[in-house]
Amino acid sequence: MNKGILINFPTNIGDVILSLPLLDRIRSLYPDRPITAIVSSRTREFLEAHTFIDEVIVFDKHWPGKTKLQFAFRLRNKFDIVVDLKNSLLPFVIAPRWRTRFIRFFKPTQHITHRYLSLISKLGLPAATVRGDVRIAAEKKARWDGLNLSGAVGVGCSSQFYLKQYPYENLKQVIERLHGQYPVVILGEEKERGFYRDILGLPGVRDLVGKTTLTDVFYILKNFCRVMVAVDSSLMHMAGYLNVPVIGLFGPTAPGRSYPLSEKSVILQNTHIMCVPCDGTLCEHENICMNIDPETVIGTVRGIIDAEGA
Repeated sequence: MNKGILINFPTNIGDVILSLPLLDRIRSLYPDRPITAIVSSRTREFLEAHTFIDEVIVFDKHWPGKTKLQFAFRLRNKFDIVVDLKNSLLPFVIAPRWRTRFIRFFKPTQHITHRYLSLISKLGLPAATVRGDVRIAAEKKARWDGLNLSGAVGVGCSSQFYLKQYPYENLKQVIERLHGQYPVVILGEEKERGFYRDILGLPGVRDLVGKTTLTDVFYILKNFCRVMVAVDSSLMHMAGYLNVPVIGLFGPTAPGRSYPLSEKSVILQNTHIMCVPCDGTLCEHENICMNIDPETVIGTVRGIIDAEGA
């Protein structure tokens, strides 16, 4: 009797979103095998709602070593396949029939999603034939359906890492020019409200900051957004996975490793600045790399929408 498949997912939600094409490929390869996910407290809600995940097991990286070892031994010999996206010693303890390799070499510029996919290339099937979804309660669907968001421009321009944020004044110019022509939806966590300030109160702007779960965002992007304006973040990655056209605003990070994967995406970056990309944690130049011209952003939004015949 075939055993199940275990996937040890990354701790951060952005990396989990980037790993979704891998999950799609595994489900395509093994349509009837149960898939168990090892998750963090931050990714649990989203992966519990995913249609391809049959069971989730929470792992806390702050556990003492003894607890982590006991956790691993409880899973021993229960899985045929173990896919470890954290590059831990867990597969050696579990002893599956097949596991991802431990020694890994990736090109520095290789996209993170393609790195993940390369780990399972020997399993076969060069491309996924199915795409996952999320389960969402009927009352939640009714709530989002009732907001008349169809054809919206999604916005996710804040970030926990301040060097990635699109400057407030630039963003305000963009939204002031767009909100009268298209519905504008601002997405993000509650702690990001301070970044957006009075943008959230502009006429025609739908403020959903701090009002959605990740599954809600998945549903909204999939069903209502015609284009997403976002910095390098989990929102950008989610829109890219869902094939929503993305205008990706990049500054200190290199787009090659995390560019949006949607077919009609555009990357905007001030590549003429000598220090771009720096991948730094501090900036001595007042974050000028993120000072992307608002007119360029506006023109790109309109260009994508016009190309779709809106």
